[in-house]
Amino acid sequence: MERPEILPPSKEQILESASWFQHALPSHRLGISHTSLESYFEAVGKADVPTEFALVVLLSTNSRDKQINGNCSNISILLGKKLRGFGKGFYNCFGGKLERSLDEHKHPARGAVREVREETGINIALSVMEDGFVGTLNFTFADWEVNGAMKVHIYCVVLSFSHNENVESGAHSTTNADKSAKLIIQPDEIRGCDEIEPLWIKNVYDIPLHQMFADDSLWLVMLLKHYDDKLKPEFDGKMQLGPPPKLMFDAWFHFQPGGTETNRILHHFIRLNQHDGIANISSDPKSPESKYTLEKQLFHALHLNHIHSPSIKEFKENWAMANAVRRYMGEERMEYVIDVAGGHGALAALFLVLARTCHTAIVIDPAEVSGKEGIRQVWSPFWTVHHGDNKEARTKNLRYRHECLRTGLRKELEAILFGIENPPLPTSVLVTACHACQHLTDETMQIAAEYGVNVACMPCCQKDHDGWWKQTAKQMKLSIGATIDLLSAGKMLAWETGARAGIKYQVKMKLIDEKISPLQNRIILCKALERQGEVEDAKKNLAHAKLTKAYHRAHRQAGVKVVTESTQGQHEVRSSANGRGHDCDESSKARFFSTLCTGFCIGLAFSLIVTSKIRR
Repeated sequence: MERPEILPPSKEQILESASWFQHALPSHRLGISHTSLESYFEAVGKADVPTEFALVVLLSTNSRDKQINGNCSNISILLGKKLRGFGKGFYNCFGGKLERSLDEHKHPARGAVREVREETGINIALSVMEDGFVGTLNFTFADWEVNGAMKVHIYCVVLSFSHNENVESGAHSTTNADKSAKLIIQPDEIRGCDEIEPLWIKNVYDIPLHQMFADDSLWLVMLLKHYDDKLKPEFDGKMQLGPPPKLMFDAWFHFQPGGTETNRILHHFIRLNQHDGIANISSDPKSPESKYTLEKQLFHALHLNHIHSPSIKEFKENWAMANAVRRYMGEERMEYVIDVAGGHGALAALFLVLARTCHTAIVIDPAEVSGKEGIRQVWSPFWTVHHGDNKEARTKNLRYRHECLRTGLRKELEAILFGIENPPLPTSVLVTACHACQHLTDETMQIAAEYGVNVACMPCCQKDHDGWWKQTAKQMKLSIGATIDLLSAGKMLAWETGARAGIKYQVKMKLIDEKISPLQNRIILCKALERQGEVEDAKKNLAHAKLTKAYHRAHRQAGVKVVTESTQGQHEVRSSANGRGHDCDESSKARFFSTLCTGFCIGLAFSLIVTSKIRR
């Protein structure tokens, strides 16, 4: 069944929510309501880079009050009265500026936890705060020379009071019906500070909106009305819940000059992103009618659901690598994909999206990285395979294994190649590693070669620990990173690599856009090809014969005559220039072959990097 498209709330809907609140500001102070973000920006213009803040809405369910007074709301709200600074005398939710020195601009929920603790004394677990994320508010001001642009990350947390001393303060619980966490606190835990004074308002429809910022009469009333409809009061210490109380939105406000003196909005736009658990994503992500490319659809799916891992840079790297690997390998070589040190699993998930033949993607990482459940949730609709008007929902699986590379990768390859009834060919299994440090790249390719599977790595952090290649890299005008990558590629080209698994490797190197990943943008692509027994031996013998011929030709050009003395079982070389003779034993011949092979490898490496640069 197709998901209904979620439209921005109409002016009538917002006014209907505001009508429940007796102190809501009149509509003439709330400005022009826009129906699209494009219309809003046409009216106010684009803003500069904003200063970022966090704001937390703290709610609680009413039990006794609801039983006594039927007109009371199902929920109450904790507000703070500003005692000093900007907005003095106004009521507001709790929050403040994100500290860049603490990297809170990268993890806004951490800043929200800190601000609530400082202003109320309530300790909220980071996971609870992250679950409570509902959207962002974006503010610009007509007097922009005085007031710069602001971006506020909004969180909503439901509190529950416990009179049981055995219940640890700050504990939280979840239910299947309520996907957001419920925080349990002690009644005497809430305290204020010299900046703000907390105050419980038991009936949310009585909040002093006439003493609050004008935007609260738009977004906050909408949020409170929604939660009041969804959250039912507590009886006998148990929270009874209706449908999951999930409302997510983004809002933009442009204020008139004058600050709290005028407190008037000129323009605004509110966009609902999720309502009752339904995200605003097309039910047919790959539809040709979509105005966005698949890349943009995938990224917007993350953004609309406020999933911050992977980052923009990580997403672009994963997208570029997945496409480069798919084009070179071919989809038939990625029925199974194993992503080593894959973290959140975005790269593995992209292969499920891009390759129709890929049905299982496995992420191996010893650490549990945030974002994996979000990726599975918002990208799984893109795994549906479309055939014209029909949709074939193929079973595709993204799973995680929290184990180190050395054991985890081998166990997965053993299970895939030898542990199932109809195992795939090694050539239909792909091992990947994006931004893998040098030793991780080497180990990944080594283990992949032991099992004869395809492998693609984007190395980073290359180092020449012994200093043997620095001078060579300088002479070839290459970075040490590029030189080390060429050596890694050369190992996979070696004759014996993959021999035990009956595989040889066709190796290429491709580059992604250096704007995405400067300097560390080389992908080593190793395609597993089946060895052909006698044919391969014939090729090896032919290569040996060519080297022998080159050996003889090199000596003749130098004026040296090579004579084979079969009766003596050795070679005697006489100089035609001075008549002196000397023995050419097996060790000197071996040294010559070694020198010749070294020159050949260096020339091959140089041709690889030149070819890669040309293809870029």
